[in-house]
Amino acid sequence: MILKALYDLAQREELIPDPDFEIKPVSWVIRVGDNGLFLGIEKTVNNTPKSIPKRLTSRSGKHPPSEFFADNPLYALGKSIPSDKHKISVCKKRLRMFASKIILCGYKTKDAGAVSAGRFLRNINRGSIKLDIPPEMKMKGNDLIVFSYQMDESFVHERPDVVKYWREVNRNSHSPQGDFVCLITGEFCTPANKHKKLKNVPQKKISDIALAPCNQAAFESYGWKKAANAVIGEKSSDFAMTALNRLLHPNPPDPKDPNQTLSKQNVHLSSDTVVCYWTRNKSALSDSFGLAIEVDEEKIDAKPAQIAEMYKSIWKGIPYKLDKPDEFYSLVLSGGQGRATVRDWIESNTQHVMDSLAQYFADLKIERCCPASKNGKHPESFSLPLLLESLADPKDRRKEGIPSAIGAQFYRASINKKLMFPQPAFSRAILRYRAELGKERDEKKGWFVKNWNDARAAIIKAYLNRKVRKEFKKEEVSEKMNPTCTDKGYLLGQLMSVLEKLQTEALGNVKASIVDRYFSGASASPKSVFGSLLRNARHHARKAKDESKNKGQIFNLERLIDQICSQFDVSLKKTEDPKVVYENGFPAYLSQEQQGMFVLGYHQMRKWLWMKREERDIWNDEHSDASRAYLWKKKENDLENSTERKGENQ
Repeated sequence: MILKALYDLAQREELIPDPDFEIKPVSWVIRVGDNGLFLGIEKTVNNTPKSIPKRLTSRSGKHPPSEFFADNPLYALGKSIPSDKHKISVCKKRLRMFASKIILCGYKTKDAGAVSAGRFLRNINRGSIKLDIPPEMKMKGNDLIVFSYQMDESFVHERPDVVKYWREVNRNSHSPQGDFVCLITGEFCTPANKHKKLKNVPQKKISDIALAPCNQAAFESYGWKKAANAVIGEKSSDFAMTALNRLLHPNPPDPKDPNQTLSKQNVHLSSDTVVCYWTRNKSALSDSFGLAIEVDEEKIDAKPAQIAEMYKSIWKGIPYKLDKPDEFYSLVLSGGQGRATVRDWIESNTQHVMDSLAQYFADLKIERCCPASKNGKHPESFSLPLLLESLADPKDRRKEGIPSAIGAQFYRASINKKLMFPQPAFSRAILRYRAELGKERDEKKGWFVKNWNDARAAIIKAYLNRKVRKEFKKEEVSEKMNPTCTDKGYLLGQLMSVLEKLQTEALGNVKASIVDRYFSGASASPKSVFGSLLRNARHHARKAKDESKNKGQIFNLERLIDQICSQFDVSLKKTEDPKVVYENGFPAYLSQEQQGMFVLGYHQMRKWLWMKREERDIWNDEHSDASRAYLWKKKENDLENSTERKGENQ
């Protein structure tokens, strides 16, 4: 089904308007006169894309064949670049292979241009013509060289008799052989022994790789050799692989007009994984879907108003009704070890994809702790590449530290609202949030860590909300701090944030705060940590009351601590043995889901604690039914002091 969908795409976009020719960048033009007279060599401007005879699917082995009338310097001139890469004998052999095809063409067609090009190549081979390329012209080993006759603007391979000859040769080489039936078209065909190599598949070693190479005996079955065990016709293979190369290209050229480009239809998930997407019929969704999951507001604004409205709607979590739903296809590929791995293949409906995207962005919606960037506002949501980058270990380069399987599963869940987000992504989000929380104060990387922590909190929220819906539970995690949430993990995360705030009021910024030292332990084993934290909190409160001008703020924080601890049957009254009292009621450990709620409780309470007075007044009006501990009066909430300024820099 994958190859059939790709084959249909190639036909719809007319990616192969002429099966005997293709568009490739041409670097050099050699002009020849009658009897092979050399008239000069010209360098094209910026490797101009031109129509050339269809190239071979691949060239490998001890004696790789030559192309027809358009090839690199090794074949077209017998010239090795660099000079020590190939032996002289190899250069001469490759030149003879190339020349023999052109000499035969001249003999069959009697075309003056083909005859002259053949004689020129024969003279090069005999040594009667020495073609020295000046170093300043900088010819490269993979440059394409073509021929022109006398002062014609067209190339020799474009002359009518040569074109006719080439079409006949190409047709004969692809005529059906035996009883092989193509799996794509259902027609008799000549099986493609090798499929066209893929370009732009992300991998560490930059090279062209194959999608399904049958290059070892282990890939053979039931006596069928090479690609005969899964027959794809040469023509069908060419169409399908051309379509896939078009999808992988960062700026695909239009085959009907080399000066124009087609829409980009891929998104890189990591350093070795890319997702390609398209629809059965041309649509706004197929042309700009990548901009939606990348949340590229600038490029979306440049699109027609209806498309911009559609994507801005789903970024806010609001479903959008399409006029004409269509079939949607998506292919996730990873590169490595000389071949492309199909990570996932998705067939869906565009309306379902749009509904799922709206739900996906609604699940991710969370209040941001990270300050806005230079333009003064945050993007409408988190881009998929940013979310995946936030899961990578900082020891690796960000995009290299993302397992391909996690990226593929996360992408699938984003366009199918019925699926859970991958559990490993949830685990990594918790781990990386805890591990990098103390790095937020770094002058150089602090903003990026805060931004990634916002993304991690969003992943945690999205995972938990999908789980709630799957298990038919009632209460989902809200976008902002929820004063009525009774989840133990969430309450303990809130408590950690309040204790951090109290320490800041008492001691200011310290090198190692309680969050730096105790966050990981408190989120996993709260019983063994919060007892000592509460004892220290009493000293912090006393010190803050003695030194701070904002005693009302301290009173509010203490009342919040009392309110949260009351949910765990913890008494804060003075006793002879406070340790025993403080440790009562706290759970010995938290499950992984509760640890996720701990992160969210801390993250959202942290934002709530540093609200400005105007924001808090609005919040109080909207949550008048909240516990008294959360409703801070104006006179108790004088944030026009140094505390507010410190908070804005957190």
